[in-house]
Amino acid sequence: MEPVEHDAGVRFNGFSENKELILSFLTLFIPASLLLASIFYAFSTQTEKYELQTTLIREESALDSIGELTSLLFEQKLSDLLVLAEGEVLRNYLHQPELKNWVSAAREFSLFARRKPKFFQIRYLDNTGMEVIRINSDGGTQEIIPQSEMQDKSERYYYKEAIKLEVGEIYMSPMDLNVEHGRIEQPIKPTIRFATPVADGYGEKRGLLIINYTSQELLQRIADIFTSLRGNAVMLNSRGYWLQGVADDRLWGFMYGSGETFATQKPDVWSAIENSDKGSFFTDEGVYIFKKAYPLVSHRLGTLENVDETVVPSSNRIQERYWIYLSHISNNLIADLTAKRMIVATVTYLLLFLVTGVISVLFAKNSVQKKVAFRKLQQYATTDDLTGLANRRELDKVALREFKRATRFSRHLSVLMMDLDHFKTVNDSYGHNVGDRVLKHVAGICLTAIRGQDFLARYGGEEFTILLPETDIENAALLAQRICDEIAAKAYQDGAQPIFITISIGVSEVEDSDDDVGELIYRADKALYEAKKRGRNRVVILTKGSFISHLAMVKD
Repeated sequence: MEPVEHDAGVRFNGFSENKELILSFLTLFIPASLLLASIFYAFSTQTEKYELQTTLIREESALDSIGELTSLLFEQKLSDLLVLAEGEVLRNYLHQPELKNWVSAAREFSLFARRKPKFFQIRYLDNTGMEVIRINSDGGTQEIIPQSEMQDKSERYYYKEAIKLEVGEIYMSPMDLNVEHGRIEQPIKPTIRFATPVADGYGEKRGLLIINYTSQELLQRIADIFTSLRGNAVMLNSRGYWLQGVADDRLWGFMYGSGETFATQKPDVWSAIENSDKGSFFTDEGVYIFKKAYPLVSHRLGTLENVDETVVPSSNRIQERYWIYLSHISNNLIADLTAKRMIVATVTYLLLFLVTGVISVLFAKNSVQKKVAFRKLQQYATTDDLTGLANRRELDKVALREFKRATRFSRHLSVLMMDLDHFKTVNDSYGHNVGDRVLKHVAGICLTAIRGQDFLARYGGEEFTILLPETDIENAALLAQRICDEIAAKAYQDGAQPIFITISIGVSEVEDSDDDVGELIYRADKALYEAKKRGRNRVVILTKGSFISHLAMVKD
């Protein structure tokens, strides 16, 4: 449907340009104005004490947000851990430890690692600590380690701690640097290991699932938040070693045998930190604001299915299960914050208020223009002008999505490739206008034959494609034959003269060996050309490397 233009602006399927402009302006201007008003009020009424208090509140809020960020990031990691641990593929292997089931579980882990690049190692260990399945992921490349190269991890600290847990509980190791062959891996790779017991279908514990997560993502996002703080911020582990916020040569000191820590440098501040989870400590140098983050006891974990929000690590390693975020506000900084004059605050506020209004108008106009253009382009980019069906570009996108869904969850997905027989003769005999109407006629027949979840698209020229989710190849062939028969039976009526047309159809289904959706469509296309070779007006199936006529299959 084309957009309608009138005095009130452009309207597109209920979209009003003027209304959207007002809403966009208010969405930008009101929050900005409120923020400016709050800043003005703070400057106009502040005293040194009040300014210090507001600064402390801002720092504490920012540090709290870092703790929330930690929980948000780990929430997904723990969900991923449980999804793998409770997956049917792994459970099938536990009940039937055959090679084919091992391969299926290993491929599932490898696919998971490919989609989760921050997981550089996924392993399943049995109850004795012996590796059974191991996937290494590096730079987007996944490696399934052969069974002959599995290692005994029964002496590693994370195995000893995690194997004590009950099914459904989660273990998290301290954050340290990954070590390979007794040396710290270079470039350094900050690592956290997540583990959970694996149970079979009878609830019996059969080992551990362990994921090695590179925490560089977490550290980078923490560093980004640190830049928004007013004070000098650092991240410490529970022993007082620096993990973020200082020069590189002072980071990860515990991995290099260094005795220099924040605790040794500021023992009075460290004593206050040890005795509380959050707070502030005043010294002659200024004030220190700190916050401890406990990822495994966060209230957010209560939103995860099968994760108890009271889960805690074992008592002998409890001190390694939290981090400290600390910001230092110096006396000089406090003095700078309280030195602004009222006139400066007032002038700044008025100027910013005007600028905010202008910028809000400009951004609102730009946003609305983009939305109008996007709606137009979206229609043109995804729809075939002649038939109103989805075009080739939209087909490629939907086909890829359905292929990923089918392969990931082991569901059926079939494809019909269809081509009108001798369509050039129709164009030559009756003209291209009639040919276009014939294409619409065929599209209408196909639309009435398919289900709501099926996807019909014009592949190009006189070719059409139908994606059939949750449909095996036998039922796909039945649908193809019904479409073939209906098109042959329902001639297009051009005035008083009927135009009889037929169609050839190739059918294929997702197979285990398919690596991408192109292979599925390629087989359907080959089956289509085989149907052409066999005389047209028929359905041919290509499955497991063999061409099968649908009518022959029915007779059998």
